[in-house]
Amino acid sequence: MSRESAPQETDPMDPFRTLSDESYTGENRCWPCTVLNLGLVGISVMFLRARNRPRASLLVAVVGVAVVYLRGYLVPYTPEFAPRLVAASPVPDEWFHGGRPHGDTSREDPTRRESESLADGVEMDGETVLRELSAAGIIEVEGERLFLATAVDTAWHERMDELADRSLDSLSTALQASLPRVDYTEPYADDAEWVALGSDHKQLLPRPVVVAELAAYEVLGERLDDERLRVAGAEAFRMFLDRCPVCDAELVESSSVSCCGGHLGPHQDPDETLVCPTCEQRLYTFELSDN
Repeated sequence: MSRESAPQETDPMDPFRTLSDESYTGENRCWPCTVLNLGLVGISVMFLRARNRPRASLLVAVVGVAVVYLRGYLVPYTPEFAPRLVAASPVPDEWFHGGRPHGDTSREDPTRRESESLADGVEMDGETVLRELSAAGIIEVEGERLFLATAVDTAWHERMDELADRSLDSLSTALQASLPRVDYTEPYADDAEWVALGSDHKQLLPRPVVVAELAAYEVLGERLDDERLRVAGAEAFRMFLDRCPVCDAELVESSSVSCCGGHLGPHQDPDETLVCPTCEQRLYTFELSDN
């Protein structure tokens, strides 16, 4: 006799999570932008009340606060114009840098630094890497978009799944055994998990990056003989990620700097990034020069 499955409970917060934008809320919230937008909501409410329109003012207050809470801002394109305004203003820049960017950790040992990739130090520009991977049939081009070949993409994800299940110690050992250019590795953990590279242990590579690049490096070993291209290509593979290889959370688009005041100048734009909101790690940075 079959049993009817128990009805699944519906989380009343699900619709709100769908509307929220993690790029500008939670730890990524820019408080100057939030205060500015709430101030504009307040001005609109007071204007409507002065015009004796209490219902409209209540509606504007409720909707305005809800949108700022869920999306981070109300005025369209606030994250795009706010940094330029702050950079051009006389307001001290440190007022807008209370939070840390994704991937930047505060560790007790200041001698350690986060490493961007296993390819750090490999002198190959992105255009050359992509051209060589395309010539080898690893990357396919469709119009202005790039895709991993289906067989390559499948093999890469299968290998990432295998590596993601390993302990940090086992992953560290596998990394040292696979890459000739990595002479020593050691697991390291603080508020996140890392693999320390080199005998001095000063370079830290986030666990999600290790999983993604080691899996890509091994898959490329079946198709490429050039060691440098395998390492540089493994870094390029991360631009094709849509989910975190460790926790499987959907990646979100963010910025290489905090929302306000992060530009070096009023005419400069920050690099766009792919970030895991759960692991709080940056998985890829789309350099503007690569475009």
